[in-house]
Amino acid sequence: MNFNKKSITKILTVATMLVVTNILISEPVWNIEQTNLDTDAFRAKSKAGKQLPYLPGEVVITFKKQVPDTELLHQTSKLAANTGVINLKGHFTTAKLVESETMEQGLARIKQDPNVESVEPRYLYYKQASAPNDPEFARLWGLSNTGQTLTSPSYTANTSNPGTSGKDMNVLGGWDVTTNCNNTIVAVLDTGVTYNHQDLVGNMWDGSGGCVNQNGTAIGGGCPNHGYDFASGDNNPSDEEGHGTHVAMTIGAVGNNGVGISGVCQSAKIMAVRVLGLGGGTNDNIANGIYFAVRNGAKVINMSLGGTSFSTAINSAIEFARSSDVLVVVAAGNEGTNLLTGASYPCENTNANLICIAALDQKHALANFSNYDTNATLASRSVDFGAPGTNIYSGYGTEVSYNENATSYSDWTYSTTGTAWASSTCTLSNYKMLVTADCTLANALFDSSANTITTTALNTNSIVYKNFTIPAGATNVSLSHFIVSYGERQSASACYDYIQAKYSVTAGSPAAGTTLTMYDSNFANFQSQLCRNGSNTFISNSADTKILTNCIGGAGTNCTVGYRLVSDTSGAYFGGLVGDVFLTAWAPSTTAYTNLNGTSMATPNAAGVAALIRSYNQSFTYQDVITKLIEGGVAETALAGTTQHGKAINANASLKHLKQTTGVTAVLQ
Repeated sequence: MNFNKKSITKILTVATMLVVTNILISEPVWNIEQTNLDTDAFRAKSKAGKQLPYLPGEVVITFKKQVPDTELLHQTSKLAANTGVINLKGHFTTAKLVESETMEQGLARIKQDPNVESVEPRYLYYKQASAPNDPEFARLWGLSNTGQTLTSPSYTANTSNPGTSGKDMNVLGGWDVTTNCNNTIVAVLDTGVTYNHQDLVGNMWDGSGGCVNQNGTAIGGGCPNHGYDFASGDNNPSDEEGHGTHVAMTIGAVGNNGVGISGVCQSAKIMAVRVLGLGGGTNDNIANGIYFAVRNGAKVINMSLGGTSFSTAINSAIEFARSSDVLVVVAAGNEGTNLLTGASYPCENTNANLICIAALDQKHALANFSNYDTNATLASRSVDFGAPGTNIYSGYGTEVSYNENATSYSDWTYSTTGTAWASSTCTLSNYKMLVTADCTLANALFDSSANTITTTALNTNSIVYKNFTIPAGATNVSLSHFIVSYGERQSASACYDYIQAKYSVTAGSPAAGTTLTMYDSNFANFQSQLCRNGSNTFISNSADTKILTNCIGGAGTNCTVGYRLVSDTSGAYFGGLVGDVFLTAWAPSTTAYTNLNGTSMATPNAAGVAALIRSYNQSFTYQDVITKLIEGGVAETALAGTTQHGKAINANASLKHLKQTTGVTAVLQ
């Protein structure tokens, strides 16, 4: 039997400041007696003067085709003092003017030569658009990777920190074309959105004037909170766990506002559609969310979600989106699975308007958790592109996490009658856990090193517990653990000897608190008393995360978790053990940010670029946008055999040279 340990760490990174040095050009000295100065014009002139438009005294001369290549150098020497680069294909040279000439004089003189086709200054081009003034922009390596080292990264595989300069989406280049998505509504189908976050509030879709539900029927009161909540069935899609906020702000955090970060779309219309409640979402809610988004004008839908089952309801909803010319961008999944044989939906749906995104790290290697697809037939590969998905810094909330394996459970309170609970490292690869009596049960179960197992005392009622401090106003408190229980079964719903998981909102013992029910595979139902059935020991799954509902909703800052061992007066059994205790609590915040990893983080990066394309050229269909993503994508070795197109999303190449307007007819009057 393998004992798989779970380790989840979300670390709020320390600020890394990027210092940008500008070349400063002296402004003319103004006469102190000068009056009525146009300050706006002066500021514009001052700002523009910080970067040279061209190299002083240097020009590019293009000669007429009849001038032989062998004559280019000679012809240039007759016109300028020094000759630089010669380009035979372009039939041009670079040169320096004589020092006594101004640029205007030199251009005018050279243009008069009958052999010259054209002449222009040697223009300067900088690193695409300037970085915005958002103070933490330097953390956004996916938008601009300078090889920066991220402090306390949450993803360190592939020695990916620092990253490789240029391995990014080149969003700065894309911003040369456009910086906003205000012509395109982007729907975020997720856990909701903290729509009043300081760095997002200005970019939320406004549905207060009226909106319709999934069937097209007007919703009473409209959508004043920027969307709808299908998980709870109301029009307030506020985030209760942070994931949706992180996704939304990756797409559309307000840019150039001197606050926090910038989204891929600096000026966006983000529609919040909550389809995932605490613990997940259902296919009907997701499908309804798609219909809602489409009926209310979204043209790009981001779904950083997935499951292992194909849903006809979701598939039909995506087809409805296709019929309304809506692009759907989904996550590949985080199981590290080859989808040639694995399952991840809706990534594996075949809708023409759906693209699926894998996660890349700071060196543009495939993240070790990212799903991929090696199908020999390219068109059959379900994963389409890669995008930055590790150490992605975005809006979040106030979160605390407790990994009890790191503490050896030494700070738990052991209140006992009869056999005591004990904290132990045992001999299982230094694995830490709570055990009843000693390590003999663990040794017998996991490595067969024990031949004799210590039994629990009769008539035992023992509890071990710990109080956890959680953020005030927490909207999500979740617990995961691994429980082994070997006690006597009384009936299908009760045990003589058992373990219970308990919790309460007080700081003391949770013995009288709420009992958690957990799935018992022995009986295929949920049980509140955990014991063996015949020869089958109860073994829980640490992936079965429990929501501690009583600890949320303004219940205070205490949440106590405990494990109770009970035995009757006859028949001594082996007790049990508890490991992998992990508690996390989250509260909304209008100012918080954090690093997260996942294809969920890669998806909004791709969706943001898609929205930029669509907003810039509103005549583009979803297929046009996909075509531009393919044409502008950058080939990456890590994606060549694992995705359909073998390319990483690139904003610069996808946006440059787009036709902004099509189908326009002009008539001379």
